[in-house]
Amino acid sequence: MFMSMERVLRMGTGEVLTILRSGADTGGSAFGFEAVLPPGLSGPPPHRHRVETETFSVLEGVLRVRVGDRVRVLEAGESVTVPPGAVHAFSNPSDRPARIRTVETPAGPLEDQFRALAAAGRIPPLRRLARINVEHDLSFSVHGIPDRIQRPLWRALAILAPADRPPQGMIGRTG
Repeated sequence: MFMSMERVLRMGTGEVLTILRSGADTGGSAFGFEAVLPPGLSGPPPHRHRVETETFSVLEGVLRVRVGDRVRVLEAGESVTVPPGAVHAFSNPSDRPARIRTVETPAGPLEDQFRALAAAGRIPPLRRLARINVEHDLSFSVHGIPDRIQRPLWRALAILAPADRPPQGMIGRTG
């Protein structure tokens, strides 16, 4: 699998992520990053991770976090930990950027997902995201679609994914 060693990722939705610790840095034990979320960001759809725990800490601004049926608005200095299997989502409901730190333990598909999304721009690369999910034993699932339906769909999309290749401008570059 190709993996760029870039530490700053610019997402098509406006977030800027700075990787603090990659899964490779930690031997797979954790993935940590800081993100600046633009004002009004709706964030990802409600989802869950089968194996990974995520901790969101607000450094500046506010973050609306849904964990299960509970919704909280976190301010600077506050954090929330999402255990494996818990449905969650987040957004920036304010008119100011929010800066957060997130740690995923163990390191799962999140880093690869972010890299694929940053390389793709505005349109999410669903087939590539499916391949990443399959490579991580289907750890990620979207809330509201039963696993008995979702898992075969992820696998089918993964089969259709193009072979990994470096994004333009990355050929010959090493970390």
